[in-house]
Amino acid sequence: MLSSPSRVSSMLRVSQKPLHLKLIIALFALLFSAPNYAQQNLANDKSPVQELKRQADIFQLGLQAMERNNRDEALALWSQLAESGELIPELARAVENNIAVVLIQQKRYDEAKKRLDRALESNPQVATTLANLNQIYAYEAQKAYKQVFKDSKVIEPTAQLLYFDIKSAQLPNQQVVIKAENADGMRVVKKQVELWRQAWASQNVERYLSFYDDKAFIPKNGWSLDYWIKNRHISLKRPDYIKVYVDELTLTPISDDFIRARFYQRYDSDRFKDDVYKVLLWQKHNNQWKIVQEVVMYDGK
Repeated sequence: MLSSPSRVSSMLRVSQKPLHLKLIIALFALLFSAPNYAQQNLANDKSPVQELKRQADIFQLGLQAMERNNRDEALALWSQLAESGELIPELARAVENNIAVVLIQQKRYDEAKKRLDRALESNPQVATTLANLNQIYAYEAQKAYKQVFKDSKVIEPTAQLLYFDIKSAQLPNQQVVIKAENADGMRVVKKQVELWRQAWASQNVERYLSFYDDKAFIPKNGWSLDYWIKNRHISLKRPDYIKVYVDELTLTPISDDFIRARFYQRYDSDRFKDDVYKVLLWQKHNNQWKIVQEVVMYDGK
């Protein structure tokens, strides 16, 4: 259909308007034809700052629940936050650590270890997280060596919450203070493990046996100490050569007087070869660190 002369004249007048004026007219037409469009877009557009504030508010609600001793509520809030994804590293670490604290208090130690491992992946301020994890390992070690600890109280882990400061988006500097005696003990035991290995590899029986506590050491299989010593004399002297390698050494302070050394041991001689994980429990007595229990773990646990 052909346009009327008056319609064509009107179109020409519009087309002659400046470009910026036509854009303004088009914008007004859009706004008035769809008045809710801009508002809907603004409502759906969450800036990173707004999202971080929302996450921090949920995190804070969890802390408030813990202050009321409502662990279930705190666990639900922090679990919801952990599963939401897109958390900045500081907040992700604090969330995983605090979920682990609740699980530790509920004695759900296996689940807590998994959460703390996740927290470690969030980098870089991990001192508090490592301390909480070591509390679980120390507790498990005390249970495993209950014969040694029969006269000592087994210390259950308590754990420590982390806090999140939205203003700086960084965790407060919560460094774990390690007792000087424990730090010195760790250094001594690390050196003792190496000297113990050297004495074994050199087949120096007397030197090797000197690392074991002659009063507190508990031999395997219910053997008497005298029988165990005779057996070790034979085991060290009979081979033509012995090679012992220690890898993956980790040290865990269990108390002021006990340190757990765990490592991967490779043994090689002309008579026998074996690769195992081993744990040596060291006890300080009269300022000397001695082995009081030796456990072979073929499954690495």
